[in-house]
Amino acid sequence: MYPGEHMKSGFYITTAIPYVNAAPHLGHALEFVQTDALARFQKSLGKDIALVTGADENSLKNVQAAEKEGITTIALCDRNAAIFRKMAERIGLSFTSFRRTSNKDEHWPGVQRLWAACGKAGDIYRKKYRGLYCVGCEAFYEESDLIDGLCPEHRTVPEVVEEENYFFRLSKYQAKLEKLIERDELKIIPTTRKNEVLSFIKSGLKDFSISRSIKRAKGWGVPVPGSQSPVSSPGGETQDTGQIMYVWFDALGTYLTGIGYGTDDAGFGNSWPADVHVIGKGILRFHAVYWPAILLSAGLDLPKGILVHGYITAEGQKMSKTLGNVIDPFYLMEKYGVDQLRYCLLSEVPTFEDGDFSEKILIEKNNNELIANVGNLVNRTIVFLNNNFEGVVPKQKFDDLDRKFFEEQSKVVENITKNMEDLKIKDGLAQVMHFAKNANRYFQDNKPWETVKQDSVRAGTVLHVLINQVKDVAILIEPFMPQSSEKVFKQLNIEPRKWRDAGKPTVDAGHHIGKPEIIFVKMDEKALLEARQNAEKVKTEPAPSFSDLDLEVGEILSVEKHPDAEKLFVEKVRLGDGERQIVSGLVGHYLPEELVGKKVVIVRNLKPAKLRGVESHGMLLAAEGREKVPPKVGKGAGIEQDAVEVLFLDKSLIGDKISLKGGKQSPKKEIDFRDFEKVKIEVRDFKVLCEGKPLATSKEELKTRNVKEGSVC
Repeated sequence: MYPGEHMKSGFYITTAIPYVNAAPHLGHALEFVQTDALARFQKSLGKDIALVTGADENSLKNVQAAEKEGITTIALCDRNAAIFRKMAERIGLSFTSFRRTSNKDEHWPGVQRLWAACGKAGDIYRKKYRGLYCVGCEAFYEESDLIDGLCPEHRTVPEVVEEENYFFRLSKYQAKLEKLIERDELKIIPTTRKNEVLSFIKSGLKDFSISRSIKRAKGWGVPVPGSQSPVSSPGGETQDTGQIMYVWFDALGTYLTGIGYGTDDAGFGNSWPADVHVIGKGILRFHAVYWPAILLSAGLDLPKGILVHGYITAEGQKMSKTLGNVIDPFYLMEKYGVDQLRYCLLSEVPTFEDGDFSEKILIEKNNNELIANVGNLVNRTIVFLNNNFEGVVPKQKFDDLDRKFFEEQSKVVENITKNMEDLKIKDGLAQVMHFAKNANRYFQDNKPWETVKQDSVRAGTVLHVLINQVKDVAILIEPFMPQSSEKVFKQLNIEPRKWRDAGKPTVDAGHHIGKPEIIFVKMDEKALLEARQNAEKVKTEPAPSFSDLDLEVGEILSVEKHPDAEKLFVEKVRLGDGERQIVSGLVGHYLPEELVGKKVVIVRNLKPAKLRGVESHGMLLAAEGREKVPPKVGKGAGIEQDAVEVLFLDKSLIGDKISLKGGKQSPKKEIDFRDFEKVKIEVRDFKVLCEGKPLATSKEELKTRNVKEGSVC
């Protein structure tokens, strides 16, 4: 049975299928909780939910990452896919399928069927092609797509590639796609992204390559079904052994195979089409142009909508690979709690735009919003009922003000429902907090602590209202903070209720509630005060300059893997006055033996910091930017790609100081990383500069060997 033959009654939603060339970061956590909040809301409405996530494994990026580590591609994918699955489970993503694209039994048959369907429609053909390819995007670009000659997403120079591939007739579907999107038959949210897609389509769609040579893909990926040199495939078709499916054709097919396409037609028909694809803005074109065209070609229904979210930054700053300060969601969940992190991401980051995150914001939201609104309402109500009514819900005698209050709260529930149906997650959560504030205000206005001795009937009515408000809050927070919702229902001593129960007084008189339990604990006020003081200090102090840095030549004596972080090294470094321990994020960029014995630049007056539990006393400097490499195809100068390069020295001695050529240093006693980051050290034409002047010891200037242009951190 295929879609269109019946009306499905469930709700199908997906996350993007992330590359697993590295461990998950906070951006993945944001997308997971956004997707989960929508899925849980729909489930509370009574719908059967299908939620597909997984691991995009058949990419050249994964092959290259494995090569850097000296392991097989499948070993890297096995390890990192397991980490992604663990993160999804830990953060509460209620997925029904975690689909790995390397799975030959569950994934390959479906994407090969999809390929065959597009081929049958006459939309796949083979031709030679020469183009500009970004490995980071796993995509070809036209010259007109580039910004100053760089990939618009990764800001790197694309690689020139020439080979014979299979192509998809995207141009055939230009008019139809334009009409479908304009009419919102394929709804793209927000409107700014819809307009962006329409502008791209109207500029003229070109056919795109959907396969790679086995040689360039290094034998990794789903074989293309074909007739040349046939071998048996999992689905029984023949395969073109010279070609591998393009990673995006393969990965997008996960949205089909995750619900049974190619392996379980009945299950697939019960879920497809998807109600919502949740994706980041960087992959909009693939989902809003390429994907619907492929589905049209294959005769499959289109998804109903695409929610496009922005990116997340950390305290307004770019994360540094060499410092290893990329925020780890596991660390945040362990330190602050899963629901506290979920709440911060969903309430602070705009649903459709870029947003910022910091631990300071998370602490403030826990202390000033979760405790003040939800925690306070639940605790004071449960405690009051246990202390004054022996834990039994009292009888009620509602007056007009009580009835009006219920009506007002019911309207808030309607607003929450509307926002969630419109995919406005942040707005929906803000209304949940408004609901809790109203309930707290009702508690304060009616003063049951006073009336309980004078008018027990009135006090009982107020508590009857309040216990139902607590029940409603437990329902309303469940999509956003499922663990906290469960704790509230446990204290109420009732089974979790569904959305239709919110806004109504359905916890009856005579019900015995449970014992009170603190849900949200106040976080470290001292740490919060220090964070605020540091922020104010930065505002009043003059901006740091290079003269504030104490840079010294050191020798790396040993390199070990960090005991609790896959991307970090722990190095012993000899400086002029003895040895120090430094933590750096150079795993994947260098092997330990490439670092030991080398002379490097150390920021020695950086405040000590713990990185995943290991102290670092300083920072090792490296350049991040574009690395010049020999051309792989064609003539002309070498192309450039993203790279990280440690600043090595040859002629200098251990303990030599680095300064601006002709300048003097007057370093502060200690600086923090934010101070350092404000001092812009850069690489221009292989020279390391600051304030327009070269950096040097008394014996040599600092130069890079490979990175031509970039920044130093």
